[in-house]
Amino acid sequence: MKTSHIALALLLALGAAPMIGCGDSDNDNSSQTGTNPGTDPGTNPGTDPGTNPGNPGELTRSVKSDKARAESKISDADLKDFVKGQYDLNYEIMRESGDDIVKKNAMISTYSIQTALAMVWAGADGETASEMKSVLHFNDHAHEALNKIDKTIMGLNKPALDSEYEKADAIEVSTANDLYLSPGHKWAAAWLDELAANYGAGVTEMNFAADPEKARQYINDAVSNVTHERIKDLIPAGAILENTQSVITNAIYFKAPWNNEVTKSEEKLNFNKADGSKVQVDMLVNAGHLEYVQGDNYQAVVESLRDSAFKVMFILPEEGQFDSVMASMNGEKVLGIFDALKTDKTIRLKFPVYQFTTSLSVEEPLMKLGMKLPFGGDADFSKMTEDNNELYISKILHKSFIGVDEKGVEAAAATAVMMQEGAMPMPENIIDVTLDRAFMFIIYESETRTPLFVGHVMDPSAN
Repeated sequence: MKTSHIALALLLALGAAPMIGCGDSDNDNSSQTGTNPGTDPGTNPGTDPGTNPGNPGELTRSVKSDKARAESKISDADLKDFVKGQYDLNYEIMRESGDDIVKKNAMISTYSIQTALAMVWAGADGETASEMKSVLHFNDHAHEALNKIDKTIMGLNKPALDSEYEKADAIEVSTANDLYLSPGHKWAAAWLDELAANYGAGVTEMNFAADPEKARQYINDAVSNVTHERIKDLIPAGAILENTQSVITNAIYFKAPWNNEVTKSEEKLNFNKADGSKVQVDMLVNAGHLEYVQGDNYQAVVESLRDSAFKVMFILPEEGQFDSVMASMNGEKVLGIFDALKTDKTIRLKFPVYQFTTSLSVEEPLMKLGMKLPFGGDADFSKMTEDNNELYISKILHKSFIGVDEKGVEAAAATAVMMQEGAMPMPENIIDVTLDRAFMFIIYESETRTPLFVGHVMDPSAN
């Protein structure tokens, strides 16, 4: 069995940063270039060995596809089916991740995980591809769906407003995909074309063997830069070896203010933890005709971010019902909640300020869900290369950050997929919704209802 390995890293983040570029000046497959050291020969030590002493080995050749970014023609029905699968996968991974995730503050980004693994799936064949398709809830239009979603959210950037009539912070959102490939294989042109067409993926060939640790630092620095240092050390020490073959990165960075005024109350919120104890935390308050629904054992209310381009849904299970509501969550239920939301009642929402990070390994939950072949010696990733290979996935690491306060929402997430070869006026008829016990949240794009981040809060005082 050969021991060279591929590392694929995916990044998703919310905040305010320039977009990672992918492509070149002659054929740009992304919205912006020149901000990511991995794709701009004039600024990146990975493509110009003479510009940065930290360059992890000399670039040997360019392997970037010349194929232009495609226009997605996916139907509304197929896109809706894909989004439903995103919610299905999100809650399946959470439930299979054990008490370290289910019983604590946690957030994951299915969008991030799916994008990373979709680029790997594009290079899979046979039963390996079938298992990945089934477990990851990919339909036959998955590449087109992710292409459509990426372009949709990228079109929602908005500048700050500071006029006599209106003031508003900016919505800043960017996504990108980049591949760092070693000369260890003859990478398949069809695979690179697929990534260029649907993911705008820029490709840089990098000699990892020259200095694996510098390569790791270089990639981690790029990730940290994109996330404004919210995600550091994505790839741990020792993960990149002399025989590493590839690192694939995807990034989304997002930051947006609330659409309506959310104020921090002078009062504290007494939050009830699952063990019966209480903790006092800063409390945010907003009231108005918010989207709201009362379910059998939960309440759901939606706070809009600027111009309602993105929204946050809070789901509050009845007291003692968190576990049963969590167990019932899937794509069908979430889409049903969306369809049932109404704005015919005045809602006063009280919710905590919170900020925390989540780290988990994703390979074990996916294996429990039935994705087994990609992790073993029988994996078939033959579409990735034009020569023989024995590639298989050995590790998938996911790390995320979420921060919610009176200004708005900020979040960041990163996924590394390692592969080896081998207080307000009281309106009338008000409904109080107070998130003073364990609750769930979904940060989503309004038009497609794509979940960018999904999580739950068990203790808002815990980081």
